[in-house]
Amino acid sequence: MERALEVLVRARESIKPAYPTPEHLRNFKLSLMDQINFPVYVSTIFLYKADSNVKADQISQCLKSSLSKTLTKFYPLAGKVKDDFSIECNDEGAEYVEALANGFLFEYLQKPDQNLLRDFHPFNYAESPVASNGGPMMRIQATFFKCGGLAITVCTCHKLIDGVSLGIFVNSWTTTARAGNKEVVPRFVASTIFPASESFVPLPLHISPVQANRFVFDTKKIDRLRAEVSSASVPRPSRVEALTALIWKCARVASRSNLGYSRPSLSAHAINVRAVAELPLPDNSVGNSVAYLMAQASEKEIETLQDLVCSLRKAKAEFRRNGLKTLLENKSIFDIPESIKDKFEKDEIDFYTFSSIVNFPYYEVADFGWGKPVHLTFPNYLVSNLIMLMDTNDGKGIEVLVTLSPEDMAFFERDQELLAFATTNPSVLGYTNTSKL
Repeated sequence: MERALEVLVRARESIKPAYPTPEHLRNFKLSLMDQINFPVYVSTIFLYKADSNVKADQISQCLKSSLSKTLTKFYPLAGKVKDDFSIECNDEGAEYVEALANGFLFEYLQKPDQNLLRDFHPFNYAESPVASNGGPMMRIQATFFKCGGLAITVCTCHKLIDGVSLGIFVNSWTTTARAGNKEVVPRFVASTIFPASESFVPLPLHISPVQANRFVFDTKKIDRLRAEVSSASVPRPSRVEALTALIWKCARVASRSNLGYSRPSLSAHAINVRAVAELPLPDNSVGNSVAYLMAQASEKEIETLQDLVCSLRKAKAEFRRNGLKTLLENKSIFDIPESIKDKFEKDEIDFYTFSSIVNFPYYEVADFGWGKPVHLTFPNYLVSNLIMLMDTNDGKGIEVLVTLSPEDMAFFERDQELLAFATTNPSVLGYTNTSKL
């Protein structure tokens, strides 16, 4: 494991909304999907090269003042979770930490290992990401490197914020910082479409030792993979479908190599339901609006990539027919097939969770005025079998962050079928101007 870069905290404060939240908005109602999600912080780290035209003090002041203005619109993020049904919008504010790193940005970019960034969080995220009762909904740390480079860590409570919601918030924050003309205003309507319930089933959270690694796929390799996984049933698989099938298969092979036998497998795939709800939510809807479709693989043998792509397509078709209706009826985000439910409850299957933000413009919306990020990452130190797909910063390839048990990862990262298409944790410096790193 790479040694974490040393970080010295310079200041810690609460950033309150620029204007007080009106009394009639102070009791914010959670939706069913908010209720289901576990109260953990999800961390996103945006990394920026130095801008000689802007000093660190100016950057910090810009971040704080624009955050205060943005929280006026995103007022639940300045409050705290009250109970399973509501957020108390008390304007206590978001935690903001300013810190200095005893190192240079290139030390991370030449080998982007999330362990280098363990201390780039405003609290001990690597040991416990769970949001405590009464804790802030949002916690932010701005860490300056010796070179003048900057890392902005945004930790948001999953009780309200999903990936799209985070993008909307960051877009609003950066637009405010740049004094942009187009105001980004959130809509809080999820609870009217997905009303809260007394009988909701919380999403299971299993914390365990993990090993994370990053794999990058360039355009040519992705095109070749798509051609190889195509079939009569799915003649034109998407990039995400092809990569998901490859990662799923190699993870199952790793599990079998570790255990000495095959197990049945389920893969859960996050899907944004804003556009597919019976009453579609607006694009700027903030709140959890993610469901999961379930794809299944048997224990008898490791399926081919074509088989797994077909399983994914079948799961998508089933979700379009009944998925959202079933979620609302069962009050559960996971619809586990009856044939495998007993083994799922006994932890006798290989269960993987996939999430994709491919084609979501995180790099574009995260420009505060000193340029787009040179890299961004989503650290995960405690949740195993979690796979995140995202665009590379040049938009030409796809990065996949894979988190498995250390035992499975030892086999996974040596899988020759995987390595025929993927480059393991390459430097970001190859396509980044290094003069200010």
